[in-house]
Amino acid sequence: MRHTVLVLSLAAAPFAAAADPARPMSPQEVPAALSPAVSKGEAAMDALREKLFARLNELILQGGPVAAIQVCRSDAPRIAKEVGEAHRVELGRTSFRLRNTANAPRPWAAPYVAAAAGKKGGDVKPVVVDLGDRLGLLRPITVMPACTRCHGAVDGIDPEVKAELARGYPKDQATGFAPGDHRGFVWAEVKKR
Repeated sequence: MRHTVLVLSLAAAPFAAAADPARPMSPQEVPAALSPAVSKGEAAMDALREKLFARLNELILQGGPVAAIQVCRSDAPRIAKEVGEAHRVELGRTSFRLRNTANAPRPWAAPYVAAAAGKKGGDVKPVVVDLGDRLGLLRPITVMPACTRCHGAVDGIDPEVKAELARGYPKDQATGFAPGDHRGFVWAEVKKR
């Protein structure tokens, strides 16, 4: 199945479209009918990011990075579900190097996730994929310095954090990142109407 790809721009214009993935179009060429759905998905992803960061910061202040691992393991799926229901979209996180196998890319997202593997965060652009009755949105996640406490070079991760990661994620692949690396995506699926 061939999907139409719309490439999001984080500049002043909300997004640009591409009927052909290799040729982005200007924001003026985007079908006006898709703008409300894209805005709805972006608002949901913003809300998810805000709630996850707030919860991460809360637990880091209470118990350090070991306590914060709970956010990604338990709280993130619950928060994504709550935010998704509030915004009437589906939300989640995914990556080319998974920590939690439940976060595997959706089939429509898999080629974009794979193509972004190993890139710097600034080199990966958000995309919107036309899925027929829905739009699929992918927003890149860039590694920040604080992320390396759990996602950095294995030899630089605190032993307590390593032990907790090994307990919770025996097949963890989500280490070895540096600040500025592309880590994965937040995704949303939004009904067009």
